Amino acid sequence: MTIRLPSIQSRLILLVLGALLVVELVTAWTGYRRALHEADELLDAQLAQYAQIMLSLAHEGRDDEVRLPDIQGHPYQSKLMFQIWNMKDAPRLMLRSPEAPHQWPESVRTSGYSEATLAGHAWRFFVARGNNGYVVLAGHDLHIHQELASEIALSNMSPYLLAVPILAVLLLLAIRNSLKPLHALAAELSGREPQRLDEVSEAEMPSELRPPIRAMNQLFGRIRMTMDKERRFTSDAAHELRTPIAGLRAQLQVAERTPDPEERQAAIAKALRGTNRMSHLVAQLLALARLEAESADQPDAKVNLGDLLQDVVAGLAHQAESRGIQLQADTEPNCVLTGNSELLRVLLRNLIDNAIRYVPDGGKVRVGLALEKGHVVLTVEDNGPGVAVEERDKIGQRFHRFGNQTVEGVGLGLSIVQRIAELHGAELAFSEGLEGRGFGVRVSFPAIEQAG
Repeated sequence: MTIRLPSIQSRLILLVLGALLVVELVTAWTGYRRALHEADELLDAQLAQYAQIMLSLAHEGRDDEVRLPDIQGHPYQSKLMFQIWNMKDAPRLMLRSPEAPHQWPESVRTSGYSEATLAGHAWRFFVARGNNGYVVLAGHDLHIHQELASEIALSNMSPYLLAVPILAVLLLLAIRNSLKPLHALAAELSGREPQRLDEVSEAEMPSELRPPIRAMNQLFGRIRMTMDKERRFTSDAAHELRTPIAGLRAQLQVAERTPDPEERQAAIAKALRGTNRMSHLVAQLLALARLEAESADQPDAKVNLGDLLQDVVAGLAHQAESRGIQLQADTEPNCVLTGNSELLRVLLRNLIDNAIRYVPDGGKVRVGLALEKGHVVLTVEDNGPGVAVEERDKIGQRFHRFGNQTVEGVGLGLSIVQRIAELHGAELAFSEGLEGRGFGVRVSFPAIEQAG
């Protein structure tokens, strides 16, 4: 099941609105707490003023209750109370509001501010004492300051809450307009033909889109190069296979039609050599195709190239001896590097086999392996015909052959060597061979540092 992720547009809107909502909530909470504090300060000041006014107006009475005129009052009026006491001799209630009890409220101190519970409601009181023995108690329901704080906070937040939908619409329009280049890029890419790999234009693109466009263009370039290589490889392979197949067919037709047994055997022998060349060509093509698919990441296996070289030389010794070629291998110990042993074996075999093929009978092939300044250096030199200096820049081109064209070969050996060297981060160089002539190859690999 594929999980569909939200679009960039919806994520941006949700993130911005979410951040705005968090800021509004924090602002509302901070405003509410501040309003509570200010309401406390205001109501405490009013209580003190209220008590002082009552104290200044206090006069003799006997438990009188204030009779309010029959006029429209304030909703908070029932949440205020006062008592006036005469404390000269025995405490005596002189005057009280309708909401006030007939007794002194419990838990209320006889001076200053205090809080107490009356009839299930929390009240805050202030007691003022006069020099004439009168005491005034004034109080208000604590629910008043919570209502005041809530109304203040809500009135402050109302404009912001009303602005959220408007802001969401404006954000949607702004983000949609900002994402137009991205939609245009997507439309251009989706409308392209598979074979169209030209670069995408960066003109009129915002700076945020230019890095991915550059990376995409680089990818298109690599794909274009890969496809060009594959087309050339397919064309060259078809051309190279066509010649031996045609020769094989011609020799088989000769063997079929000739009545001469010797001529028939000669044709069959030529056909067998043609099949051997085709077999070698197919093997080289498969090796090159596998190498093209190999990753250029650094291999992680330790390989003793000296041991591998001795094994390859031993396998080719018979081929050299059969033609009287002197095959010499000089190796230093501890020539260890990081690589793929099978690919390195292919590299060694191609270089040494190539030298043996092109050296005339009785010639020399010398293989050297040494440690030089932190590198494992492989050299393969011969005293064969070599390669002219002006043609050395063509070395490694697929199916390109040098020197004696009668020597069996397909022109892929050095292409394979170059690719394997590239995969191992090695440097490849070509020069003259032995005795001031012939052909020489030098491959320099990064070595593994040996523990002291």
